Amino acid sequence: MLSFISTTTVFGTPREVTLSELAIEAFYPADEATRKILNGV
Repeated sequence: MLSFISTTTVFGTPREVTLSELAIEAFYPADEATRKILNGV
């Protein structure tokens, strides 16, 4: 089973309509076994 840590970053303020809807979600391997599988090792 793969394990990940997820982070979500939201940009902007309510006054900035284009930035208020922009969000980036990133997934990082939570353990060495997951990192190795993702790297193809």
